[in-house]
Amino acid sequence: MTYTKFKRNLKQGQKYEIESLKYFDYDKYKVMEGYFKDYDIEITKDGKVSTIEVKSDRQSSITGNMAIECEYNNQPSGITSTKADYFVYFVVHKDRDECYCFPTEELRDIVSTCRKVSGGDGYRSKMYLLKISDCEKYRIYKNK
Repeated sequence: MTYTKFKRNLKQGQKYEIESLKYFDYDKYKVMEGYFKDYDIEITKDGKVSTIEVKSDRQSSITGNMAIECEYNNQPSGITSTKADYFVYFVVHKDRDECYCFPTEELRDIVSTCRKVSGGDGYRSKMYLLKISDCEKYRIYKNK
């Protein structure tokens, strides 16, 4: 991956971390800074802390699949390594976004029945392909 592509992907990731906050009711939040593998955001509502992993994907609007990463360079990543309570996935269209929120443990169960493929940067990632059309019950709409 080129440095330019890395910076573009990082910028998109940070954008959707902030965008995800519009879908939740919270008293306060904390976006994790720097490299923090466990999760991306902590939100607190009425004293209860929940953690969120946020992913966004432009290709999913074309393929009709969510690509849920599970391995990178033969190491656990994405759904297999996150410690987040919730896994938020943005399907990025040219004119709109769709947001899906899965309880992480539930998503792990769902993807265990999905096809696993290689892809991404130099085909070093492994991911499950989850059909977007099967996920309507997890779609959420903006609160704010």
